[in-house]
This record gives sequence, structure tokens and C-alpha cells, in this order.
Amino acid sequence: MTTRGSAAEGLIGRDLELDALQDFVASSTRSGGALLVTGEAGSGKSALLQHAAYVVAAQSDSRVLRVSGVEFEADLSYAGLNQLLLPVFDDLQHLPDREAGALRAALGLESGRAPELLHLTTALLTFLRELRRRGPLLLVADDVHWLDHSSAQLLSLVCRRLDGSGVAVVLAHRSGHTTFFDRTDVPTLALPPLPDLDAHALLRAHHPRLHPSVRQRIVADARGNPLALIELPRGLSADQETAAAALPATLPLSERLRQHLSARVSALPEPSRLLLLLAALHYGDGDELMQIVAASSADLGPAETAGLVVVDTARRRLHFTHPLVRAAVVDVASPPQRRSAHRRLSQLTTNPQVRALHLADAALGTDDDVAALLDDVAEATLARGDAGRAVAVLLRAADLTATPADRARRLAAAAYLGANVTGTLSGATALLARARSADPDATTTLQVATAAAAHLLNSDAGVDTAHQMLVRALAADVPDGLRPQVVQEAVHTLMLVCAFGGRVELWRGFEEAVARWSSWLSPALRLAAVTFADPARASGSELADLDQLTASVADTTDVVQVLEVAIAGQYVDREPAAALDRVVAAGRSGGPVALAAQALIMRAMTAVHEGRWDDATTLADEGISLCREHGYRLLEWGLLNPKMLVAAARGDEAYLAGVRDRLHQWAVPRQMLAARTFTANVEGLAALSEGRYGEAYAAYRSICEPGQLAPFAQVLVWNALDVVEAAICSGHPEQARRHADVATTTLAAISPRMGFQAAAADAFVAPVRDYAPLFDRVVGDPQAHRWPFQLARVELTYGERLRRDRAMRRARPHLERALELFTGLRAEPWVARTEAVLRATGRTRSQAHDDGRPRLTPQELQVAQLAATGLSNRDIAERLFLSPRTVGAHLYQAFPKLGVTSRAGLRDALSEFSD
Repeated sequence: MTTRGSAAEGLIGRDLELDALQDFVASSTRSGGALLVTGEAGSGKSALLQHAAYVVAAQSDSRVLRVSGVEFEADLSYAGLNQLLLPVFDDLQHLPDREAGALRAALGLESGRAPELLHLTTALLTFLRELRRRGPLLLVADDVHWLDHSSAQLLSLVCRRLDGSGVAVVLAHRSGHTTFFDRTDVPTLALPPLPDLDAHALLRAHHPRLHPSVRQRIVADARGNPLALIELPRGLSADQETAAAALPATLPLSERLRQHLSARVSALPEPSRLLLLLAALHYGDGDELMQIVAASSADLGPAETAGLVVVDTARRRLHFTHPLVRAAVVDVASPPQRRSAHRRLSQLTTNPQVRALHLADAALGTDDDVAALLDDVAEATLARGDAGRAVAVLLRAADLTATPADRARRLAAAAYLGANVTGTLSGATALLARARSADPDATTTLQVATAAAAHLLNSDAGVDTAHQMLVRALAADVPDGLRPQVVQEAVHTLMLVCAFGGRVELWRGFEEAVARWSSWLSPALRLAAVTFADPARASGSELADLDQLTASVADTTDVVQVLEVAIAGQYVDREPAAALDRVVAAGRSGGPVALAAQALIMRAMTAVHEGRWDDATTLADEGISLCREHGYRLLEWGLLNPKMLVAAARGDEAYLAGVRDRLHQWAVPRQMLAARTFTANVEGLAALSEGRYGEAYAAYRSICEPGQLAPFAQVLVWNALDVVEAAICSGHPEQARRHADVATTTLAAISPRMGFQAAAADAFVAPVRDYAPLFDRVVGDPQAHRWPFQLARVELTYGERLRRDRAMRRARPHLERALELFTGLRAEPWVARTEAVLRATGRTRSQAHDDGRPRLTPQELQVAQLAATGLSNRDIAERLFLSPRTVGAHLYQAFPKLGVTSRAGLRDALSEFSD
């Protein structure tokens, strides 16, 4: 049996309609009834009827009779009736002579005068009831607007008389078409346009290769029409599908769509077609268009009568009734007519950017002057946040360029945007190849070096090749006409290359480039050269300048500028959150995919810091899906970092092991050694969470010796409290104090979160006589709730120190708050540790066995529970601040109380002592 969704094209997004149809057939094949499905051309009416005929009917074991209106048979009397009853002609012999004769006469099987309509209606109803006696019966009538007059009237009468017949009739009618079928009193099921979410799903199912920006454009032009969604991509080239080539202003129609729409446009008088062509190609504002319409108002009438356009006089706007009508108007026009229309429109507009676009579309061959105008258009378009359109403009400029070097430059600029903004890595590769073909010397230019380096970061070539290429190009002589934006892109790309490379020596070339080109760089990039590259050394004035920049992008539409500022603030807790959310939303709808993935990295890391760990995982997963779809391996492991940190805090060692190995296998051979730094940070937190303090300390030492802040090691501004705790708990108090001092003197002023961690670190290393007021100040910080994981660890450590000092009553409230916070975060290793300390304070349930065995003391229970997890006596001693000898003594006392003789039986025996 055919399953739902596979019966025909276009059923994605029609669940409600399918349910309604199935319910109708189920009830009407028992009691009788008719249902009319309506919708515009291509809305999926035929697919729904096909589903009714093959799937729903099969489920109810119904016999199906079908008829489909045919335009060229509309004048043949009872052609539809003939088609409907053809499979059951032989069954007419079971009817009384009067009814059988009427039907045979109407079908032309017998000579004689045609029966009256009411007589024929009775005959057909009698025949259908006879067929129904042998089993459920379903009639399916498609395109009733094209049925012949006689058959349509006959079906109208029959549909009103089906009650009690057990015959179900499903019909389909195209909205806006006249028909002889009388729809009065026939229930209607209207097919609305598909919502955007379902439209995207339909496109993915039929055209999985489409780039999101192309998919978004098709969704916008199809306006929820399933046929248009399926057919429009068939008019695109392979490069257009992947966004390696620009889409035209109006999408080309497939042959099937051309048959649907072009005939209506071709039937218009030529003056009307030319007027519609101006409207279809128009880029400017509505007033310009209405001036054209007012001068040729008489020519607009036929188009309005044909239902192709609507004029909103109140708002002075002309609207095509469907975007595909606009495409059909352009499709019908000849190339000379289109160029002539663009020339006329370029003369009417006063907007220089609109004029440049029309001149470009009117050009035949190359035109360097127009190409130069398009450079400005592309820059302005990018500033408005439409990176995909900017790429299209640059590609058109390249087509118009006669000079090979300039053509290569424009192709490289488009490739850079494709690789770094719009998410078209494969398209960027093709564009770079075209640039090299246009000018073999272009490989040494800054534009090509930048685009190539951006692509290499996601390929097999790796960091060193990209670094050398950029450093060499940035050190070369300044060519005439070099735009600041080109330098900006090159320096920004070099900064990312150095960051992923993770080696101090790479940053020397970056510092030289910044020093040389400083006056060419944007304020955000000049700040990022410190606040991103080496955040621990950011000055107060630099952070104040960054605060102003962050506020300035709150409402901007320039997605590139938003990311520049966000990257500058990534490691110093300055994030334009609302602006980044807009970038993510734009990426979801087919906009700047690469920028959206970077924005998701930053939003996910903020969620980690703020204890919104489920949100962090969701955001990271969304970004990973985008990266895998578009080949952004580098950004993918950036998105894995927040997921790994959450897994480390929650004790998910199996996930961490698999991800770490895959990450190193990909990154290390490409010289991306920052992967080691970030995974060492994750491994340190994982070991800290499980109480493996020696391993945690070793992991953090592999990044930098405690008490120091190595240059260009960005992760060090995130993990100060982790390093201090690992050092203390592993028996390195002096190193812990040195690192707490560094956090206080260097990191605390960067942001409130880092100030909180520095204050907590001071409390962690404070001597016995001083620690209580320091801890009280930290847990009493009114902002502390913003960082629940760090706050919970402070409360836990405070409670542990109070317990060791025998201040049990004072310790419990802190431990209980820590337990509540850890439980909310689902940080299970920390929950277990906190519960164990809380029990040691005496806050336990009854621990006596029903059989009268002696109860475990709180310390014995705590030691036994840790031993049951597999920890050695030394590990337990480190966690509980005891000697290994004391741990052994507690286990010696606990074994007979639990009725076991070795560690192997601890887990089962302790289940009776659980809270």
C-alpha cells in the first residue's frame, strides 16, 4: 500500500487536509456525500485526489471511478460521463431498462433522443447505488472547471442527492475559474498556500542540492504553491543551485510552468505586455512605477481583466497576483525587449544604485563603467545585510568587466563573501578557479589570497599554507585603487587563521600586518587585534571603546559589522546578543549561513557561562547542522566546544572521548593546534567534575603554568576558577595562590563574570582565619545568580571548608544551595559530591538495616560510596581531604557493617543505604 506523502508530488504540508479527506471518505462510503477541493493552479488538488483514489480508497477497500476534465473536450456532450463510466459499461445490464437506456443514450451507446437531465440524474444515481451494493464506492472528479457542460450539470445534481447512498464523491476545482458545476451546498475543502516551513521541506525533498539562499528565494517567489516549488528549481543551472552563480531578477520558468502561465500573458495585446514588462523589471519605488502606469493606463485594462495584476490606488502600488505571473511576463518577452525596458527604467529613476542595476541588465557585452558602479552597489547591499544579493551584484560586475585583473578581483570578492558569509564553500571554489582563469597573476593579489585562505581553513591544506599566503599578500606593495574593505577582510581572515593555529609564532605576522594597515582597519578590527587575539591584555580604555561599539550595533542591519564587533567581544564578555540573534534568524531563512554559524558559537558559549546548558546544546546542534550541510568543518568544531564543556560538567565521558578523538584527527594534521588547547580545557573540567584532581591539574598545566597568562591563549580568561580549584585539590596550594593573584590583578577588571571568578579564587586560597568573610562576600554578590555553575561550586567549597572546621550547622545551608543549583544544571558528578559532603555533616536519612546490622557513620558511608564508583583510596583521600590510611580504616569498618568482604560488593550493598 502507498504510504502517506508518497502518493503524489506536493503532499508535504497537507496533513490537515489529508486527515479531513480521510475522515470524509471513511464516513461518506457509509452514508454518502460529496466534497469539493478548491485551490489555485499547482496547489496540489490533483495530488490530493490521487491520494484519495489510491491510498484512502485502499484503506477502506473502496472501488474507485475517476474522471478528469480536459480542456479540449469541454464542448463534447457527456464526455466526462463517458470517461467516468467507461470501466463499468458492462454493469449497465443489471439496471432496469428505462435507467439503462437513458445512460446508454447519453453515452452514445444507443441511438435516440437524449434523455432529460432529471431522468438521467435518476438513472445515474440508481446505477451508482447498484455498484455500491457490491462494496464501498468512491468517485473522483478532477478539474471539474474543464468538464463539459452536460457532465458538470449532471454531477451537480447527483452530488445533492447522495444522502443515504453510501457513495462518496471527491471533486477538485481551480479557484478563479468558471464552471458549469453548481457548487451550492457542496462542502468545500480549500487548499491554502504552504507555510514557509513546509515549503522548505518540500524543496529539500525534491531538490536537496539547493543552497539555503537559493531555497529562500524560491520559497519567496513560489508563495506557497507546491507546483512552483517543485518546478522553479528545474530552470536553474548547477552553479545557480549552489549559489556559485547569481540568480536572475526573475527566475526562469520550467516548461511545465510555462504551459501554465505564459499562455495567459501571451494572449494580451502587445502594449499591455510591454507595460507589464516594465512593472516586472522595475527595481525602484512605487511612485516611479505609477508614473509609467498613469501614462499608459488604457494598456493596463486587459491585464487587470485577465487577473494578472491588481492596482492599489490608495497606496499607489501595482501588484502581480502571484510572483510567478511576474516571471511569466519576463519569460514571454524577447531579450531585446528586456534590455529596452531596463534602459527606459534606468532613465526614469533618480536612485544611483537602482540606475546602475538597470544599466547592468541593459548592457550587451562588457562595460567597465557600469561594472565600477556595481562595486558601490555591492558594498551598499552588504551593509544592508543582504550578503547573497551582494554576491550576485559582484558576479554581474565580473561578467561586465573587460580587464582580466579587475574581473579576477571581483570574482575573488564574491568568493570571499561566499566562503565567509553566505555559506557557499563549493561555489567559492568555483569562483576562485574562474578568477585564476581570468588572470593567472591574480593568485598573488590580496583579494584572491584572502578568499583562498578562507577556503583553505575548511580544506585539507591547513593553517600554515593559509597563513603564508596572507602574510605574503599583506606585506606586498599597495596596488592602485585598493579598497579598505579588501585589507579589512584580509587582516580579519589572518586573525582567524592565527587563532585556530594556536601557536604564538603565527601571531607575529598578524601584529606586523595590523601595525602596517592600522589606519585602513575598522575600529572593531583594531580592538579585536587585542580583545580577541590576546584578551588577558586588553586595557581599560580598549574595553570602554568596545562597550561603545557593542551598543552601536544593537539595531544595525549590517551582519558583517555585527560579527566584527561580536568577535571583538567574544572572550571579554561583550556580546551584542539581540544583533547576533538577528544574524542567526537571517541564517535560518537562507541568509548568511557562515555568519549565522559563528553567531551560534558565541550565543552557545554565553549560554554555557550563564548556566543555560540545554539552550547551549540546542544552539550548538543547530550550528553543527548548518556547518555539516555546507562543509564548514572548522566552524563545526568551534560549535562542539560548548557541547563538550556541558558534557564535561555533567560527567559524560563517553561523549567526550569520541568527540575529542574525531576533533584531533581532523584538526591536528591541518596544524590547527588550538584544538589541543580547547580540548585540554574540556578535559580539565571533566577531571575536576569527577574528582580526578591530579589529571585536572595536568590538563590545565598543558595550556599554561598556573600563575601565568600565556600570550594569545584566549581560553585562559575563561578557566581561572577551574585552574585554582584543580591546583588546590591536587596539592599545589602555592600555584593556586599565584593563579588567584593573576586573576585578581589582571582578569577581574575585564568583566563582572571574571571579577566574580577572581573573587571566588581568592576565597578558595584564603587561609583558615580569613576564608569565611571572603566566601560570604562572593556568595552574597547580587550578580552571582547570573553564573549558577560557578556559584554552586563556591557554595560547595565553602560548605566543605566549614564541615572540615566542624561548623556543621553553618555548612549545611551552603551545601543545600549548591545541591539545588547542581541538580537544576543536571551536573550529576557535582550533585553526587555535594550529597556526600552533606551527609557527612549529619544531614542524612535513616541508615539502619532492617536486620539490625550496625549503621554506617556519615564518613564511612561517604567513603564507601566513593569506593563503589571505582576510585582508589588515594583518589578518595584527595577528594575528601583525608589521608589514604584514614580512607582504608573507614573501609575496614564499613565492610562488615555492609556484609561484604571486598569493594566488588559495595554497589549492591549500598543500595539499601540510599537516600
